[in-house]
Amino acid sequence: MAAQTVTSGSRPAAVPGEALEFEDIQGLVFFGHGHLKYSRYVFLRVKDGARARAWLRTLVEGKEVTTASGKQHPGLTETKGDHALQVAFTASGLEHLGVPSEVMTTFLQEFREGMRDRRRARILGDLGGSAPEKWQFGGTDATAPHVVLVLFGRDDADLDVFHASHRERYQDALEEVFLQDADMRQGDTEPFGFRDGISFPYIKGVPTTRTPDALGLPVNAGEFILGYPNAYGQYPFSPRVPRGQDPRDLLPEVPREQRVPGEPRPKDLGRNGTYLVLRKLRQDVKGFWKFVEENSRVPGKSTEENEANKELLAAKLMGRWKSGAPLALCPLKDDPKLGGDATANNRFQFGDDPHGMKCPLSSHVRRANPRDTLVEDAQESIKLTARHLIIRRGRPYRDPLPGGEEEQGLMFVALNTNIGRQFEFIQQTWMNNPKFNDLYDSKDPIAGDNYDPEYPGDDPKDYTAVVPGFPVRQRLSGLPRFVHMRGGDYFFMPGIKALRYLSSERAR
Repeated sequence: MAAQTVTSGSRPAAVPGEALEFEDIQGLVFFGHGHLKYSRYVFLRVKDGARARAWLRTLVEGKEVTTASGKQHPGLTETKGDHALQVAFTASGLEHLGVPSEVMTTFLQEFREGMRDRRRARILGDLGGSAPEKWQFGGTDATAPHVVLVLFGRDDADLDVFHASHRERYQDALEEVFLQDADMRQGDTEPFGFRDGISFPYIKGVPTTRTPDALGLPVNAGEFILGYPNAYGQYPFSPRVPRGQDPRDLLPEVPREQRVPGEPRPKDLGRNGTYLVLRKLRQDVKGFWKFVEENSRVPGKSTEENEANKELLAAKLMGRWKSGAPLALCPLKDDPKLGGDATANNRFQFGDDPHGMKCPLSSHVRRANPRDTLVEDAQESIKLTARHLIIRRGRPYRDPLPGGEEEQGLMFVALNTNIGRQFEFIQQTWMNNPKFNDLYDSKDPIAGDNYDPEYPGDDPKDYTAVVPGFPVRQRLSGLPRFVHMRGGDYFFMPGIKALRYLSSERAR
């Protein structure tokens, strides 16, 4: 089936793929809502299931949940509203809405166990000072959310009014357990000072104004949206409902290929939905730059030379310059023009740099997406890497602290259809693996779970980063942890039809 291809002033085009039902998909899958700089994450617990379903019906019937329908016309200003709203549920939240256990068992195990599960915490490196019992929300029964509403507005005052209008409607059915504001008033720069949001999957069937060669290998939509073929050419595992539990025929049937011979064809609760990974990550900005300065300063060099050394070492740890320019294309000096060019700043591979002389093997960018260096065959490597991609929708936050200080970090959001194979694989096998890329004691220097004095028995000498160079390489020891977990959970973000089903009394 051909994808919808729309032409406008910018003439976007889509790689052929299965036609996507944009009007049934929540907009966050395709939109970062970048024109709405201010956002609020409202974490809620269900007080009364029936009232919560009634509240959800008002959202659905009022068409207040922002869909991806505008993605058929990227760049058209009339598709961009004054506000946006997205909604998602934890496993416990679905149970409080009345979803029966036989349906809950059809969701992914990772989702059902939740992020604070002890085994999941070890996989994710949420230990020591980042252990669930120390989180602000989501780490205990008392703080575990059932629902997250993500609200977007034009400024703080506008967001307050938008939030107040929704609070008035949900307060009898749900209670707030945590609120977090995040915004893009600093543009697309993350707290350490680097341009963010550059690498984005090229999804089949999704029109884009960016050129295909700037985005990489097209990926099947089923990697990010349930109900469509994934990178293996198969339908991802999708939650389903027995046919008899959908008497109003609100849900579509599961794909024909997934029916069980001799049994009634069940209904697909997951179609056009996705799994949302949400983590509040504190970034130790002062600690990062202190470490970089201490390990880059050369006695006897001028201030300008040491400043240049500091910028270079920070880029070596990240894999990009602060401007966004990749080391793979400009290893010795920043190129701000390249960094700001969305058609060129992501067009590179690592195959011509096998020893990491340009971009270190342990750098954050190289670990997050190894591109053509995962296996010997470059094309096979690109194909394999595409099976572990995620869509990121994070936004920076700043929390005021006593004494005029502030905590900085990122509300990290990832969207995928297989939490274990995508998000958790990246975190465990690429970020936190000291033997990644034939290394033996180096984790991701930016996002890895490096030395943490709050973890019993942790020794700083066990954490290093290696920066290859000629005639000698630079080995940095005692690498501390710069990114700390503050709260989060796994959520299911349903399609609009599924939201209507969940809000109905037949969902009990």
